Amino acid sequence: MAEEHRVDYHAGLIAALKAKYDDNYEFMETIKELTLGEKAPRTDAVVLKKDPSQLLTDEVGSFFNEHNVIEFKGFGDGINSNDFYKAQGYAIMYMTIDRKVDEIPIEKVTVTVLQYRNPRETFKKLKAKGCSISIRSKGVWEVTGPMTLFLYQVVDLDVVGKGWEAFKIIIPGAKMEDIEAVQEAYEKAPDGPEKDHLGDVLRTSIESNKDTFRLLKEEGKMSEAVGVVFAEEIAKQAEAREEKIVANMIRSKQPLTYIAQMSEWPMEKLVKFAESIGYTAVAQ
Repeated sequence: MAEEHRVDYHAGLIAALKAKYDDNYEFMETIKELTLGEKAPRTDAVVLKKDPSQLLTDEVGSFFNEHNVIEFKGFGDGINSNDFYKAQGYAIMYMTIDRKVDEIPIEKVTVTVLQYRNPRETFKKLKAKGCSISIRSKGVWEVTGPMTLFLYQVVDLDVVGKGWEAFKIIIPGAKMEDIEAVQEAYEKAPDGPEKDHLGDVLRTSIESNKDTFRLLKEEGKMSEAVGVVFAEEIAKQAEAREEKIVANMIRSKQPLTYIAQMSEWPMEKLVKFAESIGYTAVAQ
């Protein structure tokens, strides 16, 4: 039996399929071990409910079971038919790959698509295929029917109620009051994971809403704590611009002593940077 397990059964399978179909029909083709996409598929997030007996009360979390696969559609991007099925594909892979048989029962898995629009056209297509779309709460829909393998919900983050400000401000066009709410939460949070996470949310929001944050700062509505986050972001942008200028000067073969004088970089830093972009630098 040990020898049997080393037999390449897949090679025989492909040959048999080709003999059955390809050799008999010009319009048939069998492809061996087709790679599905250029990159290994991965979910955007999985939210685990470690204690199934605990109930969540928010609009989205109240739908959760033990394993909750999250698909996120960012700014300017809404769920289409392919996305609808793809999210379930991710859930299937999460449930089955490198798992014991029935390790995760299908009834313990949910799928949630988070986005920033009402996917009317996609819902229309799903209804035409026999699916039912029911409103669970404002901006939250449950999809059931023949096209769903899992408990499935779609969320419009742009219109859900309070408590979702952190999600609302990470894309362009964030409202001032939502930014101020997250800013206040960040300022009040004690040092620890929550404060760190809110800081990351604000950094993303700063990148997406530069003009709004500048206006906050000009109007004196930016808290001191968030001002620190903003200052860090500005410093990073300034550093990136400076590195680009220095890189262009190096590529144009200007003397390092001149570049060091103009950039006020120490020569050691300048030499290391030049080498990092592929130039063998010698102090000149």
